Amino acid sequence: MDIQGMVAIQYDREAQAVYVLWGCTAPENNVWEYGEKKFAGVGGHLFAIASDLSVKAGYDGFVVAEAMDQELFDYYMSEFGALPLPPVNNPYRFMISDVMASKIREVYDYEWTDEEV
Repeated sequence: MDIQGMVAIQYDREAQAVYVLWGCTAPENNVWEYGEKKFAGVGGHLFAIASDLSVKAGYDGFVVAEAMDQELFDYYMSEFGALPLPPVNNPYRFMISDVMASKIREVYDYEWTDEEV
């Protein structure tokens, strides 16, 4: 099995959400960097993982994250039903609600692994 993406999260007890510190796809899946991708849906899977961990932490699936640019921000709004948040350090801050996170987990199932790289 090859790793197709990775995500780093932080549990935010005050916000009752999982905060996505960063997420990345394997180079062959990074359309922004390389212009094409081998597998579609890797980003959705990463949000499904973050949402699943949010549920397990008792945060009902809520996820907070930041997009790298306006194009990706708009994509998250349309594709995942993300909602904009007031910018703190990044104008592309957003959240995924419990309802939308549940839909993401239904669409993007994944196999969990504790594989170390």
